Amino acid sequence: MRLKTKMLQICFAFIAMIVWTSTSWGGGAVDTAEMAAELARLKCQNSALLERLDELEKKIGAVAEKKEAKKAKGIVFKAHGSMVNVIGASDNANHFSPHQKSGGTDFFAYNGHSAKVKKYDPELSSHFGLTKARLRFEAGTADGFAKLVYGLEFGSVNWGNKDKGFGLSGDGLTQETRFGYAQFAVPKVKGNFLRIGLQPTKINHWVWTETAPGITYHGKSGALKYMLGWYRAEDDKKEFIRFDNERQNDYYVVKVDGKVAPSFKLGGFAIYEDQGAETAVGGDTYNGHYYYVGLTGKGGSGPIFGNFDLIYQGGDIDFEDKALDDLDRSAYLLNGTIGYKISDQAKVYFNALYVSGDDDPNDEDADNFDSIDVDVKIGMIFFKDSYLAAADRFYSDAPYISDKGLINLALGGEYKFDAANHLRLAVRMLKTAEDLVSGTKEEDDLGTELDLWYTYKYNKNLALRLEAAYLFAGDATEEIIASDGDGDDFYYVGAGMKFKF
Repeated sequence: MRLKTKMLQICFAFIAMIVWTSTSWGGGAVDTAEMAAELARLKCQNSALLERLDELEKKIGAVAEKKEAKKAKGIVFKAHGSMVNVIGASDNANHFSPHQKSGGTDFFAYNGHSAKVKKYDPELSSHFGLTKARLRFEAGTADGFAKLVYGLEFGSVNWGNKDKGFGLSGDGLTQETRFGYAQFAVPKVKGNFLRIGLQPTKINHWVWTETAPGITYHGKSGALKYMLGWYRAEDDKKEFIRFDNERQNDYYVVKVDGKVAPSFKLGGFAIYEDQGAETAVGGDTYNGHYYYVGLTGKGGSGPIFGNFDLIYQGGDIDFEDKALDDLDRSAYLLNGTIGYKISDQAKVYFNALYVSGDDDPNDEDADNFDSIDVDVKIGMIFFKDSYLAAADRFYSDAPYISDKGLINLALGGEYKFDAANHLRLAVRMLKTAEDLVSGTKEEDDLGTELDLWYTYKYNKNLALRLEAAYLFAGDATEEIIASDGDGDDFYYVGAGMKFKF
């Protein structure tokens, strides 16, 4: 119909032009013009021509329908991946072997049992190489309504580890499943979809970002995005029993975020966690019933920018042994960043982070904040803001030390020399929110950390980096976290590459 309509429009325009021309010139030309206009009109209405136009229109439509039908039946394959290789050195290398992982721990003290402080050997100086890689495959329908995602993770492996394939000849077992889920669009609800299987959570940087199996619903309504989900995971080291609900961890989640102004985004989330049967630090069985409520924001005005997280964790810890007093959990995390953009190349910012800790192993309160499963970036020495940590070499992936919380005050800056060269610097003061205790020693000063990252973007897929950190160790690090109680200042330097597609 569009082709026929266009032809008729051209004909009517031609008629109008003839009429206008004859009227403008006047005289005897008017009769001739009227006759010509009438003739043109009759030609445009010629039935044979219109029938031919209809036939052409139908043929064009049929061809388009066949193409769309063929496209809708097809399967589209995609592959994504990344690889990190890093070489480095430190005069305290054992510090960077994962000591504290949020995914397999629930820190709290009770009945005189203190949560354990993971210690390092301060005498181990070493240089090393590491490799870690991820591959993700997607197979989706060409109409975009459904897809399957499967992801593998290779490593992280220290060079020379023959048991994991990085010795001579390179044969070993190094693979794990990272993702395994299906996703499909909700019919007649644009932008809404269901995701089922082992999938990323991405609830909040400080609470839960790692993968877990479950079913989630993702939707949009105007400027708002929302997610509802149920996950099931088990982090206890006891033997797994398939259908034993009493020992499974269940998580029920709701998350909402969206722009409330052109340059400001506000969000909120809530999580209810039923841990099932777990084992406490003293060997007693308990069940933790926790909830998290969080408010987040990010935005700016002119050269000023910032973000914040306000998170509360509540609930209770019920012991199987009724001779033990149950605990009330009440903890919180406060995080805020404010920055100033000096130019298109340079910016500076200040970050303050407070994570509550517990100060008394004998009372009936668990006042320390405990993440579900995260990878927090708070510098390189203790946490995961480095290529070294991307290759799974770090002290802690959670924003605290044992059950004593954390205070981080950091001043940072960035300078972009050009499209390829980027420099980032930071200096931070690190303390625990409550004293770490070892015998008669009670200390909270972790130290002052200096961080440097220099990144060269080789092309859109490959980045090269130099990174370095130095810790002026505080008494808590030297006397309590160091295994011999006599630690010292230490450094890390590294060079790495990250290929991503």
